[in-house]
Amino acid sequence: MPRFAILDPLTLMGQKITAEIKTTLPEADLTLFHTSDEEEHQISEIGGQAALVPPLTEEDSLSEYDAVILAADRISPRLKVLEQALEGDDTLVFIDASSLGHYRHNTSPALNADAVTSGARLRPAHPSIVVADGVLRALAAFEPTALSIATIEPVSIYGQEAVTTLAHQAAQRLQGDEVSEKIDKRVAAFNMTAVSGVDLVNEASLLFPDLEVAATRTLGGCFHGHLAILSLTFASTITIKAAIRALKLAPGLSIKNSPLNLDAVSDKEGIGLTQLEASPGGHMLTLQAMVDGLQIGGAVTVAAMLEGFGKG
Repeated sequence: MPRFAILDPLTLMGQKITAEIKTTLPEADLTLFHTSDEEEHQISEIGGQAALVPPLTEEDSLSEYDAVILAADRISPRLKVLEQALEGDDTLVFIDASSLGHYRHNTSPALNADAVTSGARLRPAHPSIVVADGVLRALAAFEPTALSIATIEPVSIYGQEAVTTLAHQAAQRLQGDEVSEKIDKRVAAFNMTAVSGVDLVNEASLLFPDLEVAATRTLGGCFHGHLAILSLTFASTITIKAAIRALKLAPGLSIKNSPLNLDAVSDKEGIGLTQLEASPGGHMLTLQAMVDGLQIGGAVTVAAMLEGFGKG
């Protein structure tokens, strides 16, 4: 029976991860801790039953677990317990699914259980890269050579507090007031901000080493849901009909004939694709994908990374 510790199961990501692991790995033994400044236990829910979540303390030995999953959305002194465990045990598997970015330089992106080895320090791949992986696998017969990703991201990538702040920003802007609270130093409500795509390019290059890759990122003003616009170049010619046929056969992908919107992918575990277009020469294909980033590149991806423990 695999044993996993989930740190901060009450965050947006933590709730999704706890539920997904319980569903896909029902044999797993889950232990929950919170890393907030509160000394009291918090109340969570596992499998429809209430569960007390104690604070993480120095008396807790994280080395006892097969893997530790972090889902925090704010920095806390309690994270020192985690850091000490990682420094003291080079066999401990660590998955950073938090919204912090604090451990990014110590982790590698992963798509599934293939990346999980003893002592692995991992994070789920970006939602748009999980989408690209599914599409690339489906269209591998057409010999893809290059990939461009344009992603528009929601405020939920910063955690629950950012979602609440977005609502406040929207109310203040509608009333003509000055926005008093920022999200990552930005006004997100009714706004879009172009940001650096370097991290996304680096991640895609690492996971797709045989492809030439480029990427852009834009922060949008929606609560959650990721939009990814993919442009692929192929050595072989490809038609829209052939692409749709291959994509329909791929697991986890679905072609949407009607207009696809972010509300339609909320709380969904699949990848919705739409607006396929091919270049006149037949060597380029573009498509749009929408996913719930708390699932794809989030809880579903984390659970896929842990599947090897269930088989063991």
